[in-house]
This record gives sequence, structure tokens and C-alpha cells, in this order.
Amino acid sequence: MANIGINSNEKDVQMHIEIARKIIDEYLPSTYVEKVLEKLPKGHRYSKKVIRNVRANLNNRLDVLNALVEVAKENQAQIEKLKILTT
Repeated sequence: MANIGINSNEKDVQMHIEIARKIIDEYLPSTYVEKVLEKLPKGHRYSKKVIRNVRANLNNRLDVLNALVEVAKENQAQIEKLKILTT
């Protein structure tokens, strides 16, 4: 019988989630909930509470996590633009 190794896909996903959380922690604006709701597909059933729970690392709904990262990256771009404009 063959040895079954650890699923490297799980490690990859976990690594990406950790990177996403670092981006969110550093760049997510304080007024993120409404912006995240706009990023989620129409007809979603996620409440503001679910979004806050994903932000607080209480669950890992990947679609909400992706939307959080999108908002954080947009904010990061705005911060970089501000730095350029003010130097």
C-alpha cells in the first residue's frame, strides 16, 4: 500500500489565507463593511456580522476573505498614491 503524504494543496491554501490576513491587517480601512458588501456577488446572503466575523478570523468564508483583500488592496493603492502626491 502506498504512503499517503500530507496534502500540499491544503498547505498552499492555508499559506494564502495567512498572507491575505496580513494584507487585511495592514491595509483594511476602518470603514470596510459597506465596501466589502459591494464586492460580493449580487444575491449573496451575507450580513455585516458575517463580514466582521471573517475579519476577526472567526471563520474563513473564502469569498468574503477575497472581498476583504480586494478592499484592502484598493486602500493600499490609495495610500501609495497619497505618498507620491505628498512627496
